[in-house]
Amino acid sequence: MIGVTGARVSNLSPPTLAAVCFGVAQVGLAMLLHGPLTTLMRRPRVWAAVVVANLSAMTIFLWHQTALTVVLLAALPFGPAVPGVLAPPDSAAWLLQRMSWLPIPAVLVAVACAIFWRRGRRTDAFRAPMT
Repeated sequence: MIGVTGARVSNLSPPTLAAVCFGVAQVGLAMLLHGPLTTLMRRPRVWAAVVVANLSAMTIFLWHQTALTVVLLAALPFGPAVPGVLAPPDSAAWLLQRMSWLPIPAVLVAVACAIFWRRGRRTDAFRAPMT
């Protein structure tokens, strides 16, 4: 549903009916899953796993595009010699090639999480200075 290299039309600029339908479908799916997920979250171990995962959710959200950009900028000097990164999506092989690159930005996001985990947990980080 997002624009990709070589695409003639973007679904988001301006928004198309396809993007609106996709949003409506996501809302419908969320409504269908509300009951079963509510039941599942009543299990203490499942709830604990969600809580632990959410501790890094904002860091992941804020840094995932930066990590992907770093990988793309590193590949830029090599041009089309790096399959699946800068080439247009013209085959099923492109998808597999692109997926093979995902561990690299994932590692960069994990490093960002490790760095900001310690910084975000400092107890003195948000104290007002004494005057």
